[in-house]
Amino acid sequence: MELVIGCDINEYYVQFSYAEEGKEPVMPDFPGVTQVETALCRREGVNQWYEGKEAVKRALAGEGALAEHLFSRMLHADTIRLSDSEYQLTDLCSFFLEHTYTAFVRKVREQLGEEITVRALVLTGRIGPGVHYGKLQEIVKNLPVEDISFQSHEESIFSYLVHQPRRLMGYETQVLDLTSEQLVIYRVEMNHKTRPVVVSIETTETDLYKKKHYASIMEHDRELAKLDQELAEYMQDYTAGRIVTSLYLIGDGFHGDWYQETLKVICRNRKVFAGDNLFGKGACFAAAERIWKGEASEDFLYLGKDMLQYNVGIRLYDKTEEIYCPLLDAGTNWYEAAGSLAFYIEDTDEIRLQVVPIRGGKKEIVIGLDGLKRPYRSCLLELAFSMQDKETLELTVLDHGFGSFFVPVREPFTKAIRLAELPDADEQENACYVCIGQRLQKPYQVAMHTDIFSMEELCYYITVHADMLDQRFMREDLADAVEQMELFDLAGSLRQLLHFQGSLHTFCRMILEEAAYVSADKMTELMETLTKNETLTPLKRKQKQADGLYSQKAYMQAITLYRELLREETEQENKAVLLEQIGKCMAQLFEYGLAEAQFMESYRLGRKEALHLYLLCRRMQMTKEEFVRFITEHEAYYESALTVEQEYESALQTAEDTLKQMEGLPDMDSLRETYRVMMEQPESV
Repeated sequence: MELVIGCDINEYYVQFSYAEEGKEPVMPDFPGVTQVETALCRREGVNQWYEGKEAVKRALAGEGALAEHLFSRMLHADTIRLSDSEYQLTDLCSFFLEHTYTAFVRKVREQLGEEITVRALVLTGRIGPGVHYGKLQEIVKNLPVEDISFQSHEESIFSYLVHQPRRLMGYETQVLDLTSEQLVIYRVEMNHKTRPVVVSIETTETDLYKKKHYASIMEHDRELAKLDQELAEYMQDYTAGRIVTSLYLIGDGFHGDWYQETLKVICRNRKVFAGDNLFGKGACFAAAERIWKGEASEDFLYLGKDMLQYNVGIRLYDKTEEIYCPLLDAGTNWYEAAGSLAFYIEDTDEIRLQVVPIRGGKKEIVIGLDGLKRPYRSCLLELAFSMQDKETLELTVLDHGFGSFFVPVREPFTKAIRLAELPDADEQENACYVCIGQRLQKPYQVAMHTDIFSMEELCYYITVHADMLDQRFMREDLADAVEQMELFDLAGSLRQLLHFQGSLHTFCRMILEEAAYVSADKMTELMETLTKNETLTPLKRKQKQADGLYSQKAYMQAITLYRELLREETEQENKAVLLEQIGKCMAQLFEYGLAEAQFMESYRLGRKEALHLYLLCRRMQMTKEEFVRFITEHEAYYESALTVEQEYESALQTAEDTLKQMEGLPDMDSLRETYRVMMEQPESV
């Protein structure tokens, strides 16, 4: 069974509730478990701890040191001293919460008679989540729940009210929270002229019962009658001239029937409800909304002091359709507003984000991407975003490279942006694309020394290597990789094609169409290339693959294929061409001695063009004098040698010119010294 849990934290106790999907929250009657005083006692002499009423009892008996009001203390201090030891208050609160939560879940499991899974936990209180978010995260670190969030009492009131009958959702609702020391009034206003209905909550901390201990006077009727009269007069003035649809009385202070005069005032033409666990139930409703995505709150927007008042998103292409992808939603607590988005860019040097304030208008964030241009749709970026405060958005752009094709070329960079200071949007197109499928956790080796992680990288491989592909590309493990990308329909179609021994061009078309990766014209071109590949003889196909590897500078792989072809080739003329290509690969690897042997053998087999390449390799390994002596001994090479020498001298002059241009540039030590001096100088004002 799946549950969500709400936990109300106040100065005196924590109180738990739970809810099942589609059901009202429940606060079960588990004495000492559902509601636990926020107190810990460490037994003297041993490392044994007690919590709640047991802690108070042990401390009063002189058995140990007592720490009361744990959570309120934590918000105002970091440590507490018990006997001769000092403790971090966040550690004590974490220990307390872990023990009380575990005990509550155990009791719920016993009551329901089956195993339960807690999907989400929402903690609420007068705890200022935005201000104390770091501390709150510390105290829940040991709880066995993945989805944990925090909200104020105001937000819990909102979560509770929107799940009540619509007839109670008038223009104003009031919640009176009477504790042992203070009356707090929450005034809930709803603007039904807006869509969604905007809800605001004003909190008033009254002095009506300040510093009066309610529990100590409960037995004195005269004092109670006086309090009742004071409260009645206060509420008479507070509600005057207001249309209050419903009113809720919560807190320990409203136990009993001592406030009859007050009831006469507040019950005029409005519904009045009394209870203890509005905050906890509101937290339960909020947790249920997070997990099961209910519709109760869709027509309402709560604007609290911690609520983000901007919608932030980006327009992306999902295949061929332009869509809006939300990043941050107005009405979200700013301290919880964070996430990331991966996407591809095409022929652009900037990213544009849309910012829409809830009060109207449209703003824009433009992020420059200098140095991040790569070939067609081969630039994968991740945009991480979070709020530093209610108005400041922090964006980080990360370059993830592109499989084995491109390494990241830029370090992550971060910008802090004040949302209120943005310029108006100019609605320019955003050339960004949604990632198709999921990124692989482990790379798929689509070819030797070539790994891919995504559908886009697979498509890029097909477009770049189309003239090299053959039936060996059509593999069952490729269909498995596509399935791991969670593209299940495509994976099934590929397996079916493999089963019926379908064509290479159909196999590749399925992949490219799934991602809508290329234009119609480019698709036609690729299909023609792949179809031609299928008609080639094995020898011609291998030749094409080897030439393709050479053009992509994969020289070692190309040499391997050329040598295989050399062993299979019978025509002398073709062997000469293959030897020349092997020599070119070796020369590109600066193996001039090995290369010249290949060129000479090619020349002997009748490839006249190879002589020029042979002489170039000789010249690269000799001084000018040595090369002249060599040519003197081989007069047949004289004319070719003249051309080679001219090319060599021209290349040498170009290199010297480049070096001269670089001579004027400062070296790294000079640059460092200049930077150091600049940093030591005071800024002009």
